[in-house]
Amino acid sequence: MKKIGILGGSFNPIHNSHVELIKKALRKKVVDEVWIVPCKKHSFNKTLESGAHRLNMINLATKGLNNVKISRIEFQSTGKSYTTDTIERLKKKFPKCIFSLIIGADITHEIVHWKRCKQLLKETSFIISKRKNYKLKKIRGMKIRGIISATKGISSTGIRKRMQNNQSIDSLVPKAVEEYIKNNRLYQLNLATSPL
Repeated sequence: MKKIGILGGSFNPIHNSHVELIKKALRKKVVDEVWIVPCKKHSFNKTLESGAHRLNMINLATKGLNNVKISRIEFQSTGKSYTTDTIERLKKKFPKCIFSLIIGADITHEIVHWKRCKQLLKETSFIISKRKNYKLKKIRGMKIRGIISATKGISSTGIRKRMQNNQSIDSLVPKAVEEYIKNNRLYQLNLATSPL
């Protein structure tokens, strides 16, 4: 059975901490592959760049990385994206794979509020990335496959704000992603969601 680490998120945009996390999960060998799963619509109604732009940036950021795949499974669904539903669909589609969710330690404080949280905890294991200033919260019933050392404290929100303020994002995103953002004039004004 192939062990797959699922890294989900809006990736609006993908940044160097995401890439570092992927590399660490593979280097630690807690998974055989990492599948990046960008959401189509944010569950908390956050405005996102188009799916096409976000997928293009993910492709640029992960180019040359072995054992990394991009899943468009949430783009094939309607409505909001919920982690529990995505994991269910992946298990049905790939029954010979074992899936684990890769999350930051800060997310452990939020899981109890996720849709069908108890079912997710029962059926899925987790790979936790340590975060500075966040203590790893023990969740009853959570199965932890592995713990990864902390990554750089980069946030997509901070990158978008820097772009809107005409500030440098050098060292925050891969060079190819930085060029893509600038060439396509992303995050410079209020975002408008457009279809994939």
